Amino acid sequence: MILAVAAGIAAARTYSAIVPIPQSVVPGEGRCLLQEGTAVYASEGLDFEVDYLLGHLAHVMSFEIPRTMEPQEGGLSLILAEGYAPEAYRLEVTPEGVLVEASSSAGIFYGIQTFLQMLPPAVYGETSLELTRCYVDAVSITDSPRYGYRGTMLDVSRTWFDAEHVKRLIDWMAVHKLNRFHWHLADDNGWRIEIRKYPQLTREGAWRGDGEVTPAAYGQGHGRYGGYYTQKEIREIVRYAADRHIEIIPEIDLPGHSRSLVGVFPDMACPVDVSYISANGETDNVLCVAREENYRILRDIFKEIASLFPSGYIHIGGDEVDHTAWTNCPHCQALAKEKGLEGPQELHSWFVYRLEEIIHGLGKKMAGWDEIVISDAVYDRSALLYAWRSVRSGRMSVEKGYRTVVQIGEYCYLDMKQSPAERGHSWAGIVPLSKTYSLEPDEILTGGPADSALIAGVQAGLWAELMAWPPRLMEYQLFPRLCALAEVGWSSRENRDFADFEQRLYTGHFSRLYNMGIAFRVAPPEVVYDSASGSLQVRPPHPSAVVRYSFDGSAPVASSPVCTGNIVTDRPEQMRFATFFGDGLSSIAVGASNIELYSYIDPEMTVTCNFPMSEGNLASLAKRDGTGYSGRVLQAGDVLAYTMESPVTCSRITVTSGAPSSGMFYVTDAYVEYTTADGSTVKAGELYHGELSFSPVAPVTRVRIVMTDSNDGYTAVFRGLKIEK
Repeated sequence: MILAVAAGIAAARTYSAIVPIPQSVVPGEGRCLLQEGTAVYASEGLDFEVDYLLGHLAHVMSFEIPRTMEPQEGGLSLILAEGYAPEAYRLEVTPEGVLVEASSSAGIFYGIQTFLQMLPPAVYGETSLELTRCYVDAVSITDSPRYGYRGTMLDVSRTWFDAEHVKRLIDWMAVHKLNRFHWHLADDNGWRIEIRKYPQLTREGAWRGDGEVTPAAYGQGHGRYGGYYTQKEIREIVRYAADRHIEIIPEIDLPGHSRSLVGVFPDMACPVDVSYISANGETDNVLCVAREENYRILRDIFKEIASLFPSGYIHIGGDEVDHTAWTNCPHCQALAKEKGLEGPQELHSWFVYRLEEIIHGLGKKMAGWDEIVISDAVYDRSALLYAWRSVRSGRMSVEKGYRTVVQIGEYCYLDMKQSPAERGHSWAGIVPLSKTYSLEPDEILTGGPADSALIAGVQAGLWAELMAWPPRLMEYQLFPRLCALAEVGWSSRENRDFADFEQRLYTGHFSRLYNMGIAFRVAPPEVVYDSASGSLQVRPPHPSAVVRYSFDGSAPVASSPVCTGNIVTDRPEQMRFATFFGDGLSSIAVGASNIELYSYIDPEMTVTCNFPMSEGNLASLAKRDGTGYSGRVLQAGDVLAYTMESPVTCSRITVTSGAPSSGMFYVTDAYVEYTTADGSTVKAGELYHGELSFSPVAPVTRVRIVMTDSNDGYTAVFRGLKIEK
């Protein structure tokens, strides 16, 4: 196997920055010239692929490329031929023309994707370069995917993404040779698919906020929030994806994560009055296992879903089910006794058996999260399992004989933080680009080649609790980590190297993402302070990266000076650095990692409030790194006060709320006021996404957070004050 990334070959070649990296790349002699008179020939049945290719070429060339009835010298040929594996292709570029050959239209499509990456990045843009000629280096590429399943999961329940958002994501997936879109359509916080037999599911269940069946959540406000896809939109998106060789697998998460369903049909829950809080902070979100009417309603729902999605699979969720209601429900307990079921996990399995029966009756196969095989339940071996909790849970799925999709949180959950300073969850750890790229599914889940056959593939997961802000965070979280996972799923283990992958990102692929209009993450520089020389040592994330800096602690902007080397300064703590790409994309701002950037003071104080707090939390809040949880939902008029033992002179105070690991459960509606040493009260401002920084006009004796409305969670998380000298 010969790779084009060999030293001395790749740097100047048009095929040197392909993502995902092909299986075999053999450099050729000379170049192919695209110019006036270039034509395209294609085998019958490739109309979409031809239109797709020509549509992109129109963004580069100044002339139209006609379609001919037979191959032309110097032209582009898309040929269906026997002998290739599914999705495999061969791409030959010679001075005599371009050939893409495969046994399927999918293989032709992927060959086109590789060829397009050999053209100027503007091929993915909105306007044409209007070139009269374009050269492509000669090369022979033979390529096929490592895994048949290469997916992306999008949660549209917690944050609503409309049809155009979904289509854009499908386009971006196609460029990276991803072929499964797992559409998480219903969860606690919104029902997103029209079911004509039950119009109330979207009339009521697709919305949340004050007066809705589902309460406000995730800081999206007390007004009506949500949306749903009509069946017409669903069919259009399914066709759109199928044209791009992407199969859409729908998910309705059951029997837990069903708050939006239970909100519409309360009788679907157990008839008991017991309190519980699910893993996601929800209540009343579990269906009754024993209620036979539930299965009739679910059969009706799945019947409509089966008619909308050609995929062979329907995903039923099955994860994070709180069993409290079942253990207190006389009907569930009677069912357990009748069927000889021991414990709530076997009730869980009984529910899954019933759904499997429904799904099989509709001519489909069942997919679910790995919790459905915790017990000794045995489902049809056609079931597709999604391993998310851990390597161990994935190994359990494989050992029980199920085809398994690897979506393990510590590698594949792209809602996780990319560094400690960035927005995102962290329960599965920090997940930088290198961590995602390091995933080796066969190695971590199996004991040998026989088990490897049960690894269906890999999938990125994007859960949307935090995706509503800042703008375009979905794109920032997905890219370039989705590029890394695409390479894990497509490219052979032997061909993959992270340093080479990063090189291809910076030298070619970032420009493609930029032209696609993706607001991808740009990595910040590494900065350390060398006290011996009095200088800041700045290391860009890549030699070609542009780093800018500021002197006053603010984030650098596009007009800030460019850093061209180490910087000598006597105020290193005031300097901030950021990496920039193109017009408008920049990294987070960072300072030197080995010095204190802020000069905090920690005065003695007491904390009081007029609402219940979890035990011991008020004392914790008197410390800068302290955390406190309210004992109920906040109300207008609630107040939490930090009272200093003596007046504090400081330059800035930062009030923060929300869980340290994610920012969830922040105070959504409140303002901050402070009292000065002379007894004056000054309103500092309103919290914005749970936070406010202000500069006091005089020494401070007290800071108060005054609630103006309820928060949108079962608790609100307060934090200790950050007080700067």
